[in-house]
Amino acid sequence: MSQSQVDDAVPSTPEPKPVRFGPLRLSVGTTRINISTYYWMALTSIMMFTFIPAIQTAVLTAILDVPRDQQGSVVGIAGLLAEIILIAVVGVAGAWSDRIGRRPVVAGGYALIGLGLAMAPFVGGVLPYYVARSIAAVGVAMVTVMLTAVVADYVRNETRGTANGFVGVCNGIGAVATYFFLVKLPDIFEGSGMGEIAALRTTYLVVAGLALLTALAMQLGLRGGQAIVQTERIPLLKLLREGVTEARRPGVSFAYTSAFVARADLALVGAYLTLWAQQYGSEVLGLSEAEALAKAGILLGVANGVALVGAPMIGIIADKLTRTDAVIISLGTAAVGYCATLLVDNPFSLTGYLVAALIGLGQVCAVISSQVLIAEQAPTRTRGSVIGTFSLSGGIGIMIAFAAGGPLYDGWRPAGPFVLFGVLAAVACVYGLIVRSRITHAEAD
Repeated sequence: MSQSQVDDAVPSTPEPKPVRFGPLRLSVGTTRINISTYYWMALTSIMMFTFIPAIQTAVLTAILDVPRDQQGSVVGIAGLLAEIILIAVVGVAGAWSDRIGRRPVVAGGYALIGLGLAMAPFVGGVLPYYVARSIAAVGVAMVTVMLTAVVADYVRNETRGTANGFVGVCNGIGAVATYFFLVKLPDIFEGSGMGEIAALRTTYLVVAGLALLTALAMQLGLRGGQAIVQTERIPLLKLLREGVTEARRPGVSFAYTSAFVARADLALVGAYLTLWAQQYGSEVLGLSEAEALAKAGILLGVANGVALVGAPMIGIIADKLTRTDAVIISLGTAAVGYCATLLVDNPFSLTGYLVAALIGLGQVCAVISSQVLIAEQAPTRTRGSVIGTFSLSGGIGIMIAFAAGGPLYDGWRPAGPFVLFGVLAAVACVYGLIVRSRITHAEAD
């Protein structure tokens, strides 16, 4: 019998049929437990990310005794440190996870978040508080980069779009859960007889415990072994050189501009809208720190609830119109929402809630539409550098929001940081209108 006859006689091993998880087609070796654990990661990560800035004003006031007229600057410095750490750590965490696997990086990230949260309410001053925030920020950076890397490993390419859509839903639910439940815990604990400081510390410990339990769940539920899809790590100088060069394309430059504004939106809502609402609740309405925090949570819940509804809406707009038009509409909405804060004296008035809703809508639409635009416009040859520069542009926007937002908040008025980025969003919107006719789908080829 010839070798070819032997080969014909031996049946070839069929490729394993991919497991399905609803509409998702999972990669070979990925189980439903693995993907379910990943979506728990998507849900809980945003809870941690939003809880940290949302509750810090109560700590600054009740535990650290920071004067009201200095809290904006403290919030700004804490946020700036966190963003610098994020930019420094994400590349290292991605490359590290390629070598040792995603699971230990995710679990380690949650453990650091838990450690930072457990430390924060027991520190004796602002500088130790910055240290605690920085420890948590390292964990946040590790988890952030893994949110993208793990889904690339677990889901086959043909259903990754749907998989990322589910991530957005989990993020929205997690943010709403933070503002409607986690930030109300101090008020609940005070109602059960605890003192103000004890209630805040207990809340931090509860959320830290959730982070540590999630770290254990990640270790047990995520798949082990090496990464399937390698994380592209581009040297910073090469990234900047190629990314800046590609900015000659109007579609790419507009995406960079929109990222600068859109990412800063996240910082402004999480830090300064919370600070404004809590200070107004305690100073003007005479509420305790826990009561003010709970009331601020409702305001932030409205903003994020509208964002949850707006996320699929902007996706439909991007498909029906163009990616460029979707970004222009989003930036225009953000500009109106942020500048409208000048009309708000009481953030808990009807006007305050309407403006918060408009801010939430503009925020999510700008983030999603800018991501869709850069995915379309990034040339294949330099895709990694262009998307990296896009992310870097967003990081710079956040750093400026924190660096300039604190002095504007303390030195001018609470609406100051919002007005600054409202103006910048309007400028970006006008730029989009100018280059709109020159942006074509051909640029993505």
